[in-house]
Amino acid sequence: MVLRWPADFPEDCPPDEAYPAIGVYYRIVKTDPPEPGDFVSIYYLNRRRANDMMRRGLETQCTLMGLSVYADANDAIWNARRYHSLGDKIALLTLGADAGKMLPTPRDGNSHHTLWQADGYNPVAIATVVMNLRR
Repeated sequence: MVLRWPADFPEDCPPDEAYPAIGVYYRIVKTDPPEPGDFVSIYYLNRRRANDMMRRGLETQCTLMGLSVYADANDAIWNARRYHSLGDKIALLTLGADAGKMLPTPRDGNSHHTLWQADGYNPVAIATVVMNLRR
């Protein structure tokens, strides 16, 4: 399967070591059912913050253009409770090779992965909220 990437992805994005995004993952979302806005990367949501992170060498443009997902639901729950602005719902995503590519990008040993969505991929169609963490 040949995947196409968004036109504004940097040349080496996703990185060569990224592999097909196949499996069950969890994403923190704000809406139930999930909407397209729940699947927008930090790079597009907050360009000022993204540029600051790149300037300080904390992240690359490619990494910031990917989505955060978790292999373990407990890690998604923990982060949703810690970072309230991300959302208060956990969506289950069963990804196939058409979704894009991913890499494990753990933070403090958790199950965080970065998912680079293929151009035209619509995760809304496969996302189901499985937990509401209303505060």
